[in-house]
Amino acid sequence: MNKKELVKDLKPYSTLMSEEQYWAIIEASLEKSKDQSEQSEYIAKVLEKLTLEEIIGFSLTTSHLTNEIYSSHMWCAGYIMNSGCSDDGFMDFRDWVVSRGKEVYYKAKDNPDTLISKVNVAEGEYYSFECFESVAWDVFEKETGEEIFEYKESLIEYNDDITFDWEEDDDESMQVICPQLYAYFEE
Repeated sequence: MNKKELVKDLKPYSTLMSEEQYWAIIEASLEKSKDQSEQSEYIAKVLEKLTLEEIIGFSLTTSHLTNEIYSSHMWCAGYIMNSGCSDDGFMDFRDWVVSRGKEVYYKAKDNPDTLISKVNVAEGEYYSFECFESVAWDVFEKETGEEIFEYKESLIEYNDDITFDWEEDDDESMQVICPQLYAYFEE
Protein backbone atom coordinates (compact mmCIF):
# COMPACT_ATOMS: atom_id res chain seq x y z
CA MET A 1 0.00 0.00 0.00
CA ASN A 2 1.42 3.42 -0.90
CA LYS A 3 1.45 6.40 1.43
CA LYS A 4 -1.39 8.15 -0.41
CA GLU A 5 -3.61 5.21 0.52
CA LEU A 6 -2.23 4.92 4.05
CA VAL A 7 -3.01 8.55 4.87
CA LYS A 8 -6.75 7.84 4.58
CA ASP A 9 -6.58 5.79 7.80
CA LEU A 10 -4.08 8.04 9.60
CA LYS A 11 -5.30 9.56 12.85
CA PRO A 12 -3.79 12.70 14.35
CA TYR A 13 -0.39 11.72 15.70
CA SER A 14 1.37 13.21 18.72
CA THR A 15 4.46 11.08 19.38
CA LEU A 16 7.87 12.67 19.04
CA MET A 17 10.56 10.78 17.17
CA SER A 18 13.12 9.36 19.57
CA GLU A 19 15.96 11.80 20.09
CA GLU A 20 18.41 9.03 19.18
CA GLN A 21 16.81 8.57 15.75
CA TYR A 22 16.28 12.31 15.26
CA TRP A 23 19.86 13.30 16.05
CA ALA A 24 21.22 10.40 13.96
CA ILE A 25 19.39 11.85 10.93
CA ILE A 26 20.70 15.35 11.65
CA GLU A 27 24.29 14.18 12.24
CA ALA A 28 24.29 12.11 9.03
CA SER A 29 22.87 15.10 7.12
CA LEU A 30 25.75 17.25 8.36
CA GLU A 31 28.32 14.65 7.34
CA LYS A 32 26.84 14.17 3.87
CA SER A 33 26.24 17.79 2.88
CA LYS A 34 28.23 20.96 2.39
CA ASP A 35 25.39 23.48 2.60
CA GLN A 36 21.80 23.91 3.73
CA SER A 37 20.33 22.93 0.39
CA GLU A 38 22.17 19.61 0.40
CA GLN A 39 21.29 19.08 4.06
CA SER A 40 17.59 19.61 3.31
CA GLU A 41 17.78 17.21 0.36
CA TYR A 42 19.50 14.56 2.45
CA ILE A 43 16.93 14.81 5.25
CA ALA A 44 14.10 14.66 2.70
CA LYS A 45 15.51 11.46 1.18
CA VAL A 46 15.74 9.87 4.63
CA LEU A 47 12.21 10.95 5.58
CA GLU A 48 10.78 9.58 2.32
CA LYS A 49 11.84 6.09 3.49
CA LEU A 50 10.06 6.42 6.84
CA THR A 51 6.47 5.80 7.85
CA LEU A 52 3.97 8.66 7.92
CA GLU A 53 4.03 8.55 11.71
CA GLU A 54 7.82 8.87 11.72
CA ILE A 55 7.67 11.86 9.36
CA ILE A 56 5.16 13.50 11.69
CA GLY A 57 7.34 12.54 14.66
CA PHE A 58 10.33 14.22 13.02
CA SER A 59 8.30 17.38 12.52
CA LEU A 60 7.01 17.31 16.09
CA THR A 61 10.52 16.78 17.43
CA THR A 62 11.83 19.73 15.45
CA SER A 63 9.03 21.88 16.89
CA HIS A 64 9.75 20.61 20.39
CA LEU A 65 13.48 21.33 20.15
CA THR A 66 13.01 24.83 18.75
CA ASN A 67 10.45 25.54 21.46
CA GLU A 68 12.93 24.45 24.12
CA ILE A 69 15.37 27.18 23.04
CA TYR A 70 12.78 29.95 22.86
CA SER A 71 14.51 32.17 25.40
CA SER A 72 15.77 35.68 25.91
CA HIS A 73 19.41 34.57 25.91
CA MET A 74 19.03 32.57 22.69
CA TRP A 75 17.30 35.54 21.06
CA CYS A 76 20.22 37.72 22.17
CA ALA A 77 22.63 35.34 20.42
CA GLY A 78 20.51 35.40 17.26
CA TYR A 79 20.30 39.17 17.39
CA ILE A 80 24.07 39.54 17.69
CA MET A 81 24.93 36.90 15.08
CA ASN A 82 22.46 38.19 12.48
CA SER A 83 22.75 41.93 13.18
CA GLY A 84 19.13 41.94 14.28
CA CYS A 85 16.45 39.30 14.73
CA SER A 86 12.71 39.63 14.06
CA ASP A 87 10.13 37.11 15.30
CA ASP A 88 10.41 35.14 12.04
CA GLY A 89 14.16 35.59 12.07
CA PHE A 90 14.30 34.09 15.56
CA MET A 91 12.39 31.02 14.35
CA ASP A 92 14.84 30.62 11.47
CA PHE A 93 17.77 31.09 13.85
CA ARG A 94 16.47 28.39 16.22
CA ASP A 95 16.00 26.07 13.23
CA TRP A 96 19.64 26.74 12.35
CA VAL A 97 20.74 25.90 15.90
CA VAL A 98 18.86 22.57 15.79
CA SER A 99 20.27 21.81 12.33
CA ARG A 100 23.83 22.05 13.67
CA GLY A 101 23.40 18.82 15.64
CA LYS A 102 22.89 17.48 19.12
CA GLU A 103 26.14 18.66 20.74
CA VAL A 104 25.85 22.21 19.40
CA TYR A 105 22.16 22.32 20.32
CA TYR A 106 22.55 21.24 23.94
CA LYS A 107 25.60 23.41 24.56
CA ALA A 108 23.77 26.42 23.10
CA LYS A 109 20.64 25.60 25.09
CA ASP A 110 22.73 25.85 28.27
CA ASN A 111 24.77 28.82 27.07
CA PRO A 112 24.01 30.46 23.69
CA ASP A 113 27.44 32.11 23.71
CA THR A 114 28.91 28.68 22.84
CA LEU A 115 27.61 29.26 19.31
CA ILE A 116 30.86 31.17 18.78
CA SER A 117 32.23 27.74 17.80
CA LYS A 118 29.91 27.71 14.77
CA VAL A 119 30.76 31.15 13.45
CA ASN A 120 31.70 30.92 9.82
CA VAL A 121 34.33 33.47 8.91
CA ALA A 122 32.81 33.84 5.43
CA GLU A 123 31.62 37.40 5.10
CA GLY A 124 27.89 37.85 4.82
CA GLU A 125 27.05 34.60 6.60
CA TYR A 126 23.59 34.50 8.14
CA TYR A 127 22.81 32.13 10.91
CA SER A 128 19.35 30.98 9.94
CA PHE A 129 17.80 28.00 8.18
CA GLU A 130 14.41 29.11 6.92
CA CYS A 131 13.36 25.88 5.22
CA PHE A 132 14.68 23.42 7.84
CA GLU A 133 11.37 22.89 9.62
CA SER A 134 9.44 22.62 6.38
CA VAL A 135 11.44 19.64 5.06
CA ALA A 136 9.12 17.20 6.86
CA TRP A 137 6.05 19.17 5.77
CA ASP A 138 7.14 19.01 2.14
CA VAL A 139 7.94 15.30 2.26
CA PHE A 140 4.60 14.51 3.89
CA GLU A 141 2.73 16.48 1.22
CA LYS A 142 4.75 14.92 -1.60
CA GLU A 143 4.13 11.42 -0.25
CA THR A 144 0.42 11.82 0.59
CA GLY A 145 -0.95 14.84 -1.27
CA GLU A 146 -2.09 16.11 2.15
CA GLU A 147 -0.80 18.79 4.51
CA ILE A 148 0.96 17.48 7.61
CA PHE A 149 -0.87 19.94 9.88
CA GLU A 150 -4.08 17.94 9.56
CA TYR A 151 -2.30 14.95 11.11
CA LYS A 152 -0.03 16.55 13.70
CA GLU A 153 -1.49 16.57 17.17
CA SER A 154 0.99 18.62 19.11
CA LEU A 155 1.09 18.17 22.84
CA ILE A 156 3.82 20.80 23.09
CA GLU A 157 3.05 23.74 25.30
CA TYR A 158 4.59 26.52 23.29
CA ASN A 159 6.53 29.28 24.93
CA ASP A 160 5.05 32.45 23.55
CA ASP A 161 6.12 34.97 26.11
CA ILE A 162 9.66 36.04 26.84
CA THR A 163 10.84 38.48 29.45
CA PHE A 164 13.87 40.07 27.84
CA ASP A 165 16.86 40.68 30.06
CA TRP A 166 18.72 42.59 27.34
CA GLU A 167 17.92 45.47 25.03
CA GLU A 168 18.96 45.97 21.43
CA ASP A 169 19.93 49.58 22.19
CA ASP A 170 21.99 48.60 25.22
CA ASP A 171 25.25 47.02 24.06
CA GLU A 172 26.35 46.26 27.60
CA SER A 173 23.21 44.17 28.25
CA MET A 174 23.97 41.98 25.22
CA GLN A 175 27.65 41.77 26.08
CA VAL A 176 26.83 40.38 29.53
CA ILE A 177 24.76 37.52 28.03
CA CYS A 178 26.95 36.61 25.04
CA PRO A 179 30.40 38.13 25.62
CA GLN A 180 32.24 36.06 23.00
CA LEU A 181 29.63 36.55 20.29
CA TYR A 182 29.39 40.24 21.12
CA ALA A 183 33.17 40.69 20.94
CA TYR A 184 33.35 38.90 17.58
CA PHE A 185 30.39 40.52 15.82
CA GLU A 186 30.44 44.00 17.27
CA GLU A 187 34.10 44.77 16.63
